[in-house]
Amino acid sequence: MQADTKDDTMNGRKMTEIRQDVLSRVRPTEDEKIKLETVRKGIIDDIVRIARQQGQHDVIPLSVGSAERNTWLHGNHDIDLFISYPEDTSFNEFHKKSKRLLAEMAKTGDSWEDRHSAHPYIHIRKEGFEVDLVPCFRVKSGAEIKSAVDRTPFHCAYIKENIRGLEEDVLLLKQFMKGTGVYGSEVKTGGFSGYLTEILTIYYGGFEKVLEAASEWKRGTVIDIAAHQTVEHEDPLVVVDPTDPKRNVAAALSLTKFSLFIDRARAFLKNQSAEYFTKKEYPPLTAEEYRRLAEKRGTKLIGVSFKTPPKAEDTLYPQLFRLEKSLEEILTRNEFTVINAFSWSEEHQKSVVFVEVLNDELPPLQKRVGPPVWNINNAAAFRKKYKGDPNTFSFAIENDRYVAEILRKYKSAAVLIEDLLFKEAALGRHVQDALKEGYEIFRNEDIEKIGSEAFWKFMNEKLTGQIDP
Repeated sequence: MQADTKDDTMNGRKMTEIRQDVLSRVRPTEDEKIKLETVRKGIIDDIVRIARQQGQHDVIPLSVGSAERNTWLHGNHDIDLFISYPEDTSFNEFHKKSKRLLAEMAKTGDSWEDRHSAHPYIHIRKEGFEVDLVPCFRVKSGAEIKSAVDRTPFHCAYIKENIRGLEEDVLLLKQFMKGTGVYGSEVKTGGFSGYLTEILTIYYGGFEKVLEAASEWKRGTVIDIAAHQTVEHEDPLVVVDPTDPKRNVAAALSLTKFSLFIDRARAFLKNQSAEYFTKKEYPPLTAEEYRRLAEKRGTKLIGVSFKTPPKAEDTLYPQLFRLEKSLEEILTRNEFTVINAFSWSEEHQKSVVFVEVLNDELPPLQKRVGPPVWNINNAAAFRKKYKGDPNTFSFAIENDRYVAEILRKYKSAAVLIEDLLFKEAALGRHVQDALKEGYEIFRNEDIEKIGSEAFWKFMNEKLTGQIDP
């Protein structure tokens, strides 16, 4: 018992030291706080001023996001401002008025981007801050939303009311997730959102308690902090939104990132170290290192390269992932063995969808196994298709089935992809448009043409990354 007490004391001291060390690095400085508040207030004043000039007297700016609830990390200069309209505003008026307002707000930034799809939304950069300006409806509750973004102000209010005293635990959890590569709910990452980390911290009562609970999570774990769930979900982790009983806050979390977090939580609890709070950096591969690695792996890498469509990542990446899966299915169907499929995209530059196969060339011979001889209709169709065909080497019966040895149509994986890219591949609209403007099929040696340092860092992590420690 004494030994256990001594170990607990040592672990407690170590955790205290880790907390102090990490927090000293991730807490925003007072200067940062002052600068953020100054910039935020200036933008809010601009919104009100422009709205009044346009006769939009019912507009109310709302500050949301981690900066508003004091759970933002040092160096993270993001400001989220919602521009709210009365709930009874028609969708037509909402779009017309908000677009006019956003058009003028765009001029107040150092630069700006239109990021709307179905919903008006712009991003401006101002004095070193990344600012999202998002119109919404002022609805009565998160369960009565008119547009997908309307619940966010309720998220902010809920966290502000319940997070008191746990803000630093949120900072620790966010930084731990960043360090272990599971933070960020954008489609590209498929990790934990900031709102999700805050709910977990509130529910379990602190950083260490979240990790202790997560170390025992299983697929399908349900957390319902408000005890009001009304809809069943089949995601890896279900965290019922305390402001909307129908919504799973963890819906964007992939099974891979869910599992990785469980693994990292167990590892940290077993061997506490500040290393977990810093993401491992991979240096860019040199051409020589890549050739050596490719030779050692012995596989073949094929990539479809095209100019990156001018779309936000959350619009583009689902289309890239769809193409990945589609190419994998086409190759598998034609007897190529796929061991990896992944994508790379760089804004205003290239996007590449990769498939890694055991071998990119197959022999001419392909064996097709037909139906049993007593399956009269199907057997007759199989005989008609293959027997006597000039591309059939042999036609026979093995056990109870017809078997044809034929000349393979596609011996090359690259030729197969090129021939079927537009015929059979699943192409999202923006990717399809980009491919029509021009594309290139890369093989192992061609990939060296990609000159981006960020790409070669990505390739190093993708091809050599380890879960460590």
